[in-house]
Amino acid sequence: MTLDVLGHALNPFTTTPLLAERADGHISTTDLDWWLRREGARPPGDLPALNWATAGTVEDIGCCTGRHLEHLTARGITAHGIDTCRPAIDLARAAGTNADVADAHTYTPPQPVDTVIALGGGLGIAGTLQSVPAFLAHLATWLTPGGQLIVSSVDWTATADQHRTWVDTATAEGRYPGEIRLRLRHGPVSGDWFTWVWLDPDTLATTARQAGLHIADLHRFGPAWYAASLRKGGA
Repeated sequence: MTLDVLGHALNPFTTTPLLAERADGHISTTDLDWWLRREGARPPGDLPALNWATAGTVEDIGCCTGRHLEHLTARGITAHGIDTCRPAIDLARAAGTNADVADAHTYTPPQPVDTVIALGGGLGIAGTLQSVPAFLAHLATWLTPGGQLIVSSVDWTATADQHRTWVDTATAEGRYPGEIRLRLRHGPVSGDWFTWVWLDPDTLATTARQAGLHIADLHRFGPAWYAASLRKGGA
């Protein structure tokens, strides 16, 4: 995105919600209170997936303001994060976490890590279904032997009836319904349209195998959100 709408929304003094607008006009609200460390804020539902990281070193892609890094370092885990949003990284560093501005597509950690985290639906950074295997394979090169990727996504099949027009249109056009076009809006500010992908668990399993990975564990957080631990080799 040319305009950093997320950075605009991460103003500690604003209460205007960050909106995600889909190309067909559907709008959802992104709650940033937890990321802004506001008292009483509710953490994201996939936060317990961090428990799969039990020791060693972690790289968190799309780390935003560093909340995951805080949780990991409090447990004695060496954690580093990257994000393309500079205001988010500034807030992460101000909170004492180790984070840098970088793009997961081109970044490589200086040393292999035991766990790579892409929570908050971070696997969607791949953009399209076709790009997922290569993106997963790229992240897998960051891992130590026996390391894992911890990813979360939305099982769009679980809510297909609520988005029937979108799903039926995509299917009729030969498109994967989990591929969407989004833009972020914050008050009067709107960003550029970009591609994002939500993977149902079966499709994640298929694309993971194409990248030489398998689902070692999977946990659902509500009807649609889920997280998975991916490891090298076949299941």
